Amino acid sequence: MRFGDAIVERGVPCVMRDGVTLYSDIYMPVGEGTYPVLLMRQPYGRMIASTVSHAHPLWYARHGYIVVIQDVRGRGDSEGEFIPFVQEAEDGYDAVEWAAALPRSNGRVGMYGFSYQGLTQWAAASLAPPSLKAIAPSMCPSDLYHGSFYPFGSFSIGDKLPWAFQLARDTAMRAGDTAAVELCSQTMRHPEDRLFHVPVLDKHPVLEKYFPAYYEWCEHTEYDDYWKERDWTAKFLEHPVPALHIGGWYDTYLMGTIRSFEALQSAPAKEGMLHRLIVGPWAHIPWGRKAGGVDHGPDADGNVHLEQLRWFDYWLKDDRTADQAAEPKVKYYEQYSGEWVTADSFPSELAPGECRLYLSGSEKPAGGALGGGRLKEAAADIDGEAVPDVFVYDARLPMRTDSFLPVDRSPVQDRYEILVYTSRELAETLRLAGSPKVKARVQSLAGPTDLVATLTALLPDGTARFLSVGRTDIGGATGESSEGCEGEWEYAEITMRPVAAALAPGTRVRLELTGSAFPLFVRHPNGGEADKHGAGEDGLKIAAVAVASDGGRPSWLELPVRRDPHIS
Repeated sequence: MRFGDAIVERGVPCVMRDGVTLYSDIYMPVGEGTYPVLLMRQPYGRMIASTVSHAHPLWYARHGYIVVIQDVRGRGDSEGEFIPFVQEAEDGYDAVEWAAALPRSNGRVGMYGFSYQGLTQWAAASLAPPSLKAIAPSMCPSDLYHGSFYPFGSFSIGDKLPWAFQLARDTAMRAGDTAAVELCSQTMRHPEDRLFHVPVLDKHPVLEKYFPAYYEWCEHTEYDDYWKERDWTAKFLEHPVPALHIGGWYDTYLMGTIRSFEALQSAPAKEGMLHRLIVGPWAHIPWGRKAGGVDHGPDADGNVHLEQLRWFDYWLKDDRTADQAAEPKVKYYEQYSGEWVTADSFPSELAPGECRLYLSGSEKPAGGALGGGRLKEAAADIDGEAVPDVFVYDARLPMRTDSFLPVDRSPVQDRYEILVYTSRELAETLRLAGSPKVKARVQSLAGPTDLVATLTALLPDGTARFLSVGRTDIGGATGESSEGCEGEWEYAEITMRPVAAALAPGTRVRLELTGSAFPLFVRHPNGGEADKHGAGEDGLKIAAVAVASDGGRPSWLELPVRRDPHIS
């Protein structure tokens, strides 16, 4: 059939090595000749084709590509049972080689798409199908544990629970269970009650029936063999193909995107191999101009559609109009300047002490934005008379952080349960590019708990825009975890999410310290609960954490300052 001046074949079968048939829609250019193939494998219904973030397949077909959109095993019309992630390697290999042999194909295949459609690329590429020549994974990691499910060693429940109900809904739909479909749809849209439900491992009957993998994610809290099987990085590096990584500053999987790119960049160079990274001012959905109440300007899209087309033209059509190998490998949007910056690498590390701001108390406690917490530029400026500051974290009422969007956190910062440290006004523009770090001297009362650090930009109008966040466990070093026990002073270190921002003169840097960022991270129940995911209502305790900020026990924030801007 013809659709939008392209030839479309719907429901084309593709038989896997074990006899299971998967179904695809194929969009082809009108006219004679052979063309390279772009393959997308996804679990949400192939008609969608990642159009929440990518151009419709018709657009690529009109630019000289055969585009294949395939339902993965057990999704849409495809046969078999859906087992997320692990089935995608062999199925992806088979799909690539099948696509390469399609009529009018020239034998060269690229893969594209975002989120799960990006994960299917890493999985397929890990087995090195001969016909796969390039990939463009967007907003997804090659290492699921560190880059998606436990990015700071804490389960990202706010993201994964609604998604699990979405996948359960589609399984229930295939089974004809309309009641379960309705329940899953409601929970996807309004997950609040279930997010607060404890124990985390208390199995919801519908989720257990239609998507039991969710509880496997919750049970495997460490990087064990389960997660190693879902980490494609090492296998990919054995036989890499060119990869265009696309991420968003406000996307859940930002750390995974950058981590994957850095792994490829740090690997031994191979002739003819090239990897690039683009990071825009985008959440997972949408990739637009406005996010978190901030207008990022008319250039916010970064020409991402054309960048992807240019990428595949280079590798699948040998289009050398531009020498991409000579171009900067990284392109990212700098918040607040509105500029796109180019570089040959993205700095996730920084030189110790490069830009260090010391936490300092004062005559007033540091609880809340109106408190006495300060960020000082020299250790000598710390108020040596100030007592350690303390926050109290009640696991029954965790402090909220609902997203990574650049929202105004100033109302939250009025809470006395949050320690707030603020710098003086900047006298000149401060350009950040990389991962901020916190090293704090802390002591927990009543055993193990969480320490969460949040970085914001306090603008002259009083809004405190989110920049970055990170967390770590504290209070477990001494083994004292019973109610009322005092632990020893320890240094807690947090490497936060990467950020790129130009903070203008008059802006202040602000750091929050507290015990939770729920539901970005599953809440710590506090105390001696060995299994955080097994704690019930009676296991949710109250913890107090002291933070020292004196000359003998300094605590500090390190900022990744960019010294050599290159504005594109």
